[in-house]
Amino acid sequence: MENENRLRKVQLLELEIAKELKRICEKNNIKYFIAWGTLLGAVRHGGFIPWDDDMDFGMLREDYERFINVCKKELDPKFFLQTWVTDPDFPFAYAKLRLKGTHFLEKFSEDSRMNNGIFIDIFPMDNVPDSIFCSGIRTFRCFVLERLMWLKKGLGKNIKDKSAVGKLKYNFFAFISKIVPYKPLKKHYEKILCRSNTKKTANISVSTIDHLFGKNSISRKWAEELEEIPFETTLFPAFKERKEFLIFVYGDYLTLPPLEERQGHLPVDIDFGPYNNIELGE
Repeated sequence: MENENRLRKVQLLELEIAKELKRICEKNNIKYFIAWGTLLGAVRHGGFIPWDDDMDFGMLREDYERFINVCKKELDPKFFLQTWVTDPDFPFAYAKLRLKGTHFLEKFSEDSRMNNGIFIDIFPMDNVPDSIFCSGIRTFRCFVLERLMWLKKGLGKNIKDKSAVGKLKYNFFAFISKIVPYKPLKKHYEKILCRSNTKKTANISVSTIDHLFGKNSISRKWAEELEEIPFETTLFPAFKERKEFLIFVYGDYLTLPPLEERQGHLPVDIDFGPYNNIELGE
């Protein structure tokens, strides 16, 4: 029961963070949408997946950049918008909106010095080349750069694949990360992500390759046709063709996974700070 209450506290605080995102976007006419596990939770559970501990939002690149700029003036001071600009130890090409005064340390980032408050994820969506070959090259290059940047900032050092191939890959990336400077990696990664944004393509992609479980690009039309749907106690924009999206990403999305697969980010430390007594509700 204690773990369930702790998880519910995390979820409710994430919902409060998401309401700040909603407030800013609606005030400034910025398009955004729930997706991935958050959309799955809305459709299958009416809110959070019961064992999940994060919220995922997406924006087309132009809206994402507008959101980042607007937050400089309009973000409530109790929140922190984390990007690789606002937090030099944050090596991701997307943003996290965090709640100040809280702590949510994941095992993956245990050796990192970046801000680790309770958060929601905000992903920019960039154009993907229509050529399958060019898209594949883009994916591979992003994969390599992403992992090098993680290791440069101390992420994932305590999570290693114990297989021979896994150890070989880890040691390779670890060696390269020690000899390549961080700033050129970041600059090159940004360039690759935005290279196709000068023209309209059929598909778009999140900046982190692992996020779609190998399906690193989705149809542009899904992100352009939105409607509000219920999530817990509020409404958020979502894909009108959400069934097609969920089938594409999860397959039989209405079937619950096995018990052993029902887990979130596996935090190693949580501190709710001034929000420890938040009402859990029903």
